[in-house]
Amino acid sequence: MKEKLKGLYLQEIDQSRLDFDRDPEYQAYYTQAEALWEGGEMPKSFYDLLDAGNFLSFAHGFRLGAQLAGWVRTD
Repeated sequence: MKEKLKGLYLQEIDQSRLDFDRDPEYQAYYTQAEALWEGGEMPKSFYDLLDAGNFLSFAHGFRLGAQLAGWVRTD
């Protein structure tokens, strides 16, 4: 299931339906994070951690949506 969710996450990003660059709040936090490092370049390990957090948020939202869809169908 995790691999399927990861595939859906990447598909949403590739098809620009999940576009972090167009979210002003996300960009504000990202800019603040980049400012912590000289030259504004985030180390790869931190970028990977950020990407993992984004994926976990997507997966949680997907699971919640699936649970809500199931709940609506049963009532």
